[in-house]
Amino acid sequence: MSEWNTNNDGWGSTPTQNKSSVWDSFEEIEPKRAKNDYLPAGIDSTVKITEMKVIQSVKNNNRPMFIASIELLDGEQIGRRYDWVAKADERAYLQNIKSLVCALNPQGDPRSFGAELMDKLCGPEQPAAGLQVRCRTEQIQTSKGHDFTKVTWTPA
Repeated sequence: MSEWNTNNDGWGSTPTQNKSSVWDSFEEIEPKRAKNDYLPAGIDSTVKITEMKVIQSVKNNNRPMFIASIELLDGEQIGRRYDWVAKADERAYLQNIKSLVCALNPQGDPRSFGAELMDKLCGPEQPAAGLQVRCRTEQIQTSKGHDFTKVTWTPA
């Protein structure tokens, strides 16, 4: 018979009696952050970049996914945060990612925006955090008839 909840304290604790705990090293675990909602159609707002990163998406066969987390600065949803997720290995998405980077630095030469810059923008220093751009989204249908949120980035 299990010793679960033998002391009736509501937590079901039992003495470990020199056993190692399942919670050993728990203080070293990073909490999982809540995800923002995906960027929906119908946005036309100045936005602030809060984070840019690249992840390997397990859900998408470990494909690299670029994520720009943004906060709306005007309109009906001021303060609302969203994630724009783009496949970082498809040309159409890469073009839109480049449009975002160009909107963040409209005086820059787009031909100079390469891997080194993107690694820095998506790295731990987050130099784009706090920068503002305009974001407009609309729902379109793909050639296969699926709904898709088209995102347009322009300088603020």
